[in-house]
Amino acid sequence: MRSLLLALHLIFASIWLGCILTEALFERALLAEDRAAHLVLARLHLRVDKLIELPAILGVLGTGLALCSPSWPRTPSFYVMAGTGVAAIGLNVFCVWLVYRRRSAASTGAWSMFDRLDHIQHKAGAGVLLLVLTALVASVWGRV
Repeated sequence: MRSLLLALHLIFASIWLGCILTEALFERALLAEDRAAHLVLARLHLRVDKLIELPAILGVLGTGLALCSPSWPRTPSFYVMAGTGVAAIGLNVFCVWLVYRRRSAASTGAWSMFDRLDHIQHKAGAGVLLLVLTALVASVWGRV
């Protein structure tokens, strides 16, 4: 059972990381275009968040909690992995909220608000990526 949970955890984490990287690529491509492309970006990013990223995050959280049994060794790498993982989830939820607000701003033509939210969302998204990668490195480090 534990190996199945671990496999599911890694699958959900891989989907999540893939979303982060894919969103970064389409953000770079579409933000270089005009406001019509920004509106497409805002809608597309929200769809990916709702349909793929949030379910993957919930999967990571659920399987991660299930894997945190008392028998799991409490090493420094475990605490780094768990702490950065939880921080990444929290920060990513904040990013999803920003993506919702940014889509709203784009839909109403509030482009100065869109630009402010976009700036914050990119900074927070970079933080999510760093936290996810840190959790991944800590999990590998704990196995060596």
